Amino acid sequence: MRIPRVSICIPTYRQVDYLQETLRSVQVQDFEDYELIISDDSPDDTVQQLVASFGFDDRLRYYRNPVALGSPENWNAAVRYAQGDYIKIMHHDDRFTDPKALSAFVRLLDEQPDADFAFSASSAESSTGEKNTYNSPGQAQVKEIIKNPEKLFLRNIIGAPSATIYRNNLSIGYDSNLQWLVDVDFYIRVFLRNSTIAYTSECLIATTTNASHQITRICKNNTAIEMYEHLYLYQKLAFKIAGDTSYESLWFRLFEKYRIYSQTDLNKHGIKEPSTANILQPFFNKYRHVWLQRTPYRVYARLPDTIKGIIRFLSNR
Repeated sequence: MRIPRVSICIPTYRQVDYLQETLRSVQVQDFEDYELIISDDSPDDTVQQLVASFGFDDRLRYYRNPVALGSPENWNAAVRYAQGDYIKIMHHDDRFTDPKALSAFVRLLDEQPDADFAFSASSAESSTGEKNTYNSPGQAQVKEIIKNPEKLFLRNIIGAPSATIYRNNLSIGYDSNLQWLVDVDFYIRVFLRNSTIAYTSECLIATTTNASHQITRICKNNTAIEMYEHLYLYQKLAFKIAGDTSYESLWFRLFEKYRIYSQTDLNKHGIKEPSTANILQPFFNKYRHVWLQRTPYRVYARLPDTIKGIIRFLSNR
C-alpha cells in the first residue's frame, strides 16, 4: 500500500454545517497526495453521510467511535489512524484559506528537514459576525519560544492545532487530562524534544471562534477548568519554570479574575491541586503582601476582551 505524504486528520462531532466548509476547503487543494481521516464521535450518521457525499474515494478513511471519546482523545484517535509522512490535524469548524494552503504546509517541512513541527499564521472568524482577528507572531516571538518553549504557558502564539503540521514519527499525543490548555501542553512537549520549528507568516488557516459547540466556549471563564489546568501544566513544567518570577503575573491575573486568594478559596470552587506540593502558596503569599500589584490585575480583569487583546498585542511587540 502506497504511503500518502499527508494525513489530514479531522476529529468530528456533529456540526455538519461547519464540517461541510472544512471539507470543501480540502477538496479544492492543489496538493492531492493525502489521505483524509475522519474520527467521528457523533451518535448518528450525519457526518458519515456528509463525508460520503464529497467523493473522496479511496483517500477517505472514516471511523465511527462506538463510544464517544471526547476532546482531545478523539484527536488522538484520528492521528493514530494516520499513515502519511506528515500529520495535518484540522478541527471540523476550521478551513484552509486558499487552494495552495496544503502545499504551503508541506513545503514548510520539506524545506526544513530538521524540523518536526511547522505552523502558519491564522485568522479567527467569529461565528457571531464580529470582526475577524489574526494570529501572526513576529520573528522575535518565534525565536523566543524556540529558545524557551515553556513561555507558551504565558501566551499561545501558535494558535489552534489546525494551524500546524508535524511529522508522523513525532509520537507525541494530546494529553487527555486537558481541554483548555491541551494545545499549549502539546506544543511545549514537542519543542522541548526538538526546538527546530518552521513557520510562515502567510495566513493558511481560518478558525472559527465563539461557536456554542466549541470546547473553548465551554472552558472559557470556567473557574474549575481554567485554574486546575493551569496548575496541572505548571506542575508539568516545574522543572523548567519553578522560581521564575515572570510567571507571577499569570497567577495574579487568575487570582483577580476568579477572586481566589487562598487555598481555602480554591477548595470552595472544588479545585484540587494536582499534587500535595501547594504550588500556589508562594504566589498567594506574595499577592497578598504586594497590595499595589493587585490594582493593575483587578482593572485588567474588568476590561472588555477587545481592550485586553490590544494590551496583550502591545505588550508582546
